Amino acid sequence: MKKQENQLVNSNLSVYNSVRKVPNTALKNISAGRLKGMSDVNPMWRIQVMTETFGVCGIGWKYEITRQWTETYGSEIKGFCNINLYVKIDGEWSEAIPGTGGSSFVAIESRGAYVNDEVFKMALTDALSVAMKSLGVAADVYF
Repeated sequence: MKKQENQLVNSNLSVYNSVRKVPNTALKNISAGRLKGMSDVNPMWRIQVMTETFGVCGIGWKYEITRQWTETYGSEIKGFCNINLYVKIDGEWSEAIPGTGGSSFVAIESRGAYVNDEVFKMALTDALSVAMKSLGVAADVYF
């Protein structure tokens, strides 16, 4: 019985263990701000590891944007994005794996207001990373 349980656990962790380690070439040190000393994972590495694991985006894994919106906080505006991520295993699509991401649209900096015209792209990238964490993508960075 114990051997069967161990095999089931190993099977359940097969995807997690295959996507958890991030090569140094895909890591960037964060040198300023409140995340100083932490690491940032290259978003293209995430796409690469998802493609290696599940296949081409749209065929072996896919996502849908379910909502994009902005919220105002004082003089700043933040942009947000909700997604559902799906992966195909043994020919069957998973249930939705949700992710929410955000970024600054208008940030007040020392020289005045900075407007980021890529706010929704950056929020999408963040949402994808959040959803991919549920699969174990880059887990060693977050663990």
